[in-house]
Amino acid sequence: MALIEGFRVQNYRALRDVTLGKLSTDQQEDPLTPFTVVIGKNGVGKSTLFDAFGFVADYLNTDVETACDAKQRGGFERMRSLGTNDSVQFEIYYREAQASVRSPMNSRAT
Repeated sequence: MALIEGFRVQNYRALRDVTLGKLSTDQQEDPLTPFTVVIGKNGVGKSTLFDAFGFVADYLNTDVETACDAKQRGGFERMRSLGTNDSVQFEIYYREAQASVRSPMNSRAT
């Protein structure tokens, strides 16, 4: 299982250039934790940030065209930040989680 330690999104709707956590190019930042909270005023991009994660998941499970058209995204041109012709980019920094050793549970039906 992989643990996401950093996420960067560029030119995705209102998110022109947002980085959370640690990236391969910036090892000085703290990594994201298994419990990360995102707070902010209405309309600043919280839902868009979560949709960016959803887009990446949809893309990995299907293809880019299907992911662009899914969940009311409206296609690529509606996803790209207004006023730019630059590409939409995602950077995900992750590490493989170490397998935990668990002892077998003793259970007995009563």
